[in-house]
Amino acid sequence: MVAAGHRRSHLRPAQGATSETRPSQLRKHPCKVYQSDMRAKVSPTGLYTYLDVTVVCGEARFEDEQVDTLLNPTVIVEVLSPSTESRDRGWKFEQYRKLESLMEYVLIAQ
Repeated sequence: MVAAGHRRSHLRPAQGATSETRPSQLRKHPCKVYQSDMRAKVSPTGLYTYLDVTVVCGEARFEDEQVDTLLNPTVIVEVLSPSTESRDRGWKFEQYRKLESLMEYVLIAQ
């Protein structure tokens, strides 16, 4: 299943990022990896967005009891495509930088 707004071409790099990240870097930390079906909210700006891969270290905080909108991503991974690269590198990065929880923003070129 492809999440709304995600192309199949994004899935393979995102799945690769998930499998590469989980075993070694996260094994010793209380972190959880979410794929593109998890929505995130950048509370300071009001942006709601579906991320390709999201990592939360520590306790995940959600907007409500639906548990479908994450408020505190630690790592955000975006798979770039020609149609999204400029926005991901510019406007979206400016939005994400306002998240106090964000430690890393990773861009993957296809």
